[in-house]
Amino acid sequence: MKPMNKLAVDLIKKSIDIADELKIEVLNIGGATVIDAGVKASGSIDAGITISKVCLGGLALVSLTHLLIEDMILPAITISTNHPIESCIASQLAGWRIRVGNFFANGSGPARILAKKPKRIFESIGYTEYSDETALVLETNKIPNEDVVKYVSSETGVEPKNIYIVVVAPNSIAGSVQVSARIVETGIFKFNTIGFDIKCITYGFGVCPIAPLHSDPLIMMGRTNDMLLYGGSTYYMVNYPDDAKLEEYVKKVPSSSSKDYGKSFVDLVKQFGEEILYKIDPNVFAPAMVIVNNISSGKTFKAGYINVNVIKNSIALSSS
Repeated sequence: MKPMNKLAVDLIKKSIDIADELKIEVLNIGGATVIDAGVKASGSIDAGITISKVCLGGLALVSLTHLLIEDMILPAITISTNHPIESCIASQLAGWRIRVGNFFANGSGPARILAKKPKRIFESIGYTEYSDETALVLETNKIPNEDVVKYVSSETGVEPKNIYIVVVAPNSIAGSVQVSARIVETGIFKFNTIGFDIKCITYGFGVCPIAPLHSDPLIMMGRTNDMLLYGGSTYYMVNYPDDAKLEEYVKKVPSSSSKDYGKSFVDLVKQFGEEILYKIDPNVFAPAMVIVNNISSGKTFKAGYINVNVIKNSIALSSS
């Protein structure tokens, strides 16, 4: 299989060829190619889809669809991957905290594999690859400087000229899309957190509404999380020897299993601000609905549900 770093770089190179159509800007910083997809550039939904594919290391299908949630239609994103652990956990997971001077960003994408960030994840899944090119996606409102490029180069072992960094602001349209595209990864990460052997997962599918935009980054963070936790659905195929145990795991995965379930993140960020992540039960970070097909027995299990009221509150829906 071609390394995810190579697949992701290929996707970025193709996006550069249609930069105007995607409403992105291409910069050269410290010798690296930096793609602004929503900081100073306006970006687009199509740019968000491409970024999502880059985050997933080129090993997933990502497409635009819609969801009918009660009496409203919202644009949504679908994810389908036959390589759920590699694409979602080894690549897409925002597991690299990049702090250089006053610059901070959460890093996703296959550059994490070369840097082994975080190391414990790669030790548990046993995945590695080697590449002389690398791709990194940063969620931030700032364009990285040369010091950031030097840091990425030192951690990945890749020369700056072969580093491709995509920058996307959380309150941009591309930023909203790529968060919703994390729906499958969110479920797998929750499975891992509760002790399930995620290497048993052979396929992942998910659909999640795209959060309407708001100029305030904190409120936007609340909205994008609400889309995942209250509006996102996942479907997994697993190969697991014990249906009874699997059913117990499935019950624990959805966001509704958390003691903090039912509280809109938009309301919570207004209350706690940036400290929100330290104030709530981490078990709430999970899809709204989870369906699991055990291919070893043929049985299918479901837990969780779409919470229409929280979604409407989150997007400040005004109907007439």
